[in-house]
Amino acid sequence: MMRSMFSSISALRAHQTRMDVIGDNIANVNTVGFKSSRVTFASVFASVVKSASAPDTASGRGGSNPMQIGLGVSVASADMNMTRGSLQRTDNPTDLAIEGDGFFVVGGDGKAPRYTRAGNFSLDRMGNLVTATGLNVLGWMYDPVNNQIDTTKSPSKINILAFPTLPPKATDKISFDGNLSADLKTYSGQITKYEDLLNVPADSKYSTSFKIYDSQGKEHTFQLTFVKTGDNTWNWYVDAPRVKKNVGTAQNPDEKYVYVDEMLDANNDYDNFIATGTIIFGQAGKVFDDENTSDKVEGITITGGRIINTADGTFTIKFKNDVVNPITFKVNSAEFDVNDNTNFAFFLKNITQFGNMESSIRVAQMTGYSAGNLQGFNVDASGKITGVYSNGLNQLIGQIAVATFANPAGLQRIGDNLYINTVNSGDPEIGTPGSGSRGTISQGTLEMSNVDLAKEFTDMIVTQRGYQANARVITSSDEILQELVNIKR
Repeated sequence: MMRSMFSSISALRAHQTRMDVIGDNIANVNTVGFKSSRVTFASVFASVVKSASAPDTASGRGGSNPMQIGLGVSVASADMNMTRGSLQRTDNPTDLAIEGDGFFVVGGDGKAPRYTRAGNFSLDRMGNLVTATGLNVLGWMYDPVNNQIDTTKSPSKINILAFPTLPPKATDKISFDGNLSADLKTYSGQITKYEDLLNVPADSKYSTSFKIYDSQGKEHTFQLTFVKTGDNTWNWYVDAPRVKKNVGTAQNPDEKYVYVDEMLDANNDYDNFIATGTIIFGQAGKVFDDENTSDKVEGITITGGRIINTADGTFTIKFKNDVVNPITFKVNSAEFDVNDNTNFAFFLKNITQFGNMESSIRVAQMTGYSAGNLQGFNVDASGKITGVYSNGLNQLIGQIAVATFANPAGLQRIGDNLYINTVNSGDPEIGTPGSGSRGTISQGTLEMSNVDLAKEFTDMIVTQRGYQANARVITSSDEILQELVNIKR
């Protein structure tokens, strides 16, 4: 009789624990990255009243089963449901979600790393990416010296403002393509100075402008002019916009064509072009290049200019007072590669000469840019953080780390949406998002709680009824005891 009461008491305790878990799940229905839990029960060891007996072949009696009376119920487990919650779009650039397996690695406070699925991050005043409670989001920073992110190192703080400005880069390579119309007329006059170039008829020349950057990121405009001087032969001229100006005195005026960009007046040289040369096309309309002769004939040569070297085919743009570094270009470069730091190319070999079409030359590729301020950042699926700068360029900043576990349900909750690893979760496998079994990163979204309210309310009803039924057992046992006491009367 007392056994029934104690069994029911154990059931009340077990159902109360289950109700506690259900209440916690419902309380966190809107908690970012929350993982719901469930409670399972197990029967308690039974009291054996009579042991089992084996069949007796001699007497012909059969065997009997053991007589057992259960002693109640206990909580077998409280398991976490690690399924992914739905993603909610926030458009906040610091909000991140993991699509797939894995956890963000956070810490940086001198303690062991912790792990979370809640990606409601923000920036502190130092520019560090932090959680809502101020823990640093860990990953790897970009190394501008080696131009790489070394993910073999231990994860550390991610500082979004580590590169607030993008330093300028001087132009050292520029490539042109397009077509010079074979239908243009041949010009036979002499061109020795800028004024001569202005007198060339429009149907014998084509001019286009282009821009380069110096070592301080300042922009300079230049002109590239082609004049047809013979069949399949053109002279090319590199110069800059000029204006007629008196460089003498009022008593002794001396009008010259001076550069609009005063930085280019390096030597007060008003007559020479920056660079001049010749471009020769073959019968197919492409730049001529005869490799079969003992003296190789180059289709593109440099013949004159301000600071030139015909031996290696280079010309140099020098700036006034040497306030910035000079820029050197190689004209007869065999190939163009923006990543080749040894080849300072002024590349003209992609230009063609075809008829029945207009002349049109453009800058196909070039290096160099002005300085830029950090305007924002993007995080791609692999967790790479790229800064967006005011000069229109991007710069890698770092990469976010993601950890996976052999048994994520074995992690221990420590509050604030954080977990720590246990002996049953396994050690963290930290790597880049999208590698191995790790999920990818989604920027501007948050993973919501995976609590299913319909299921929780159903479980609540079942738990309430279980509690209620066991309470009735205690009431009935009490009434039986009352009747037993009343026998004495």
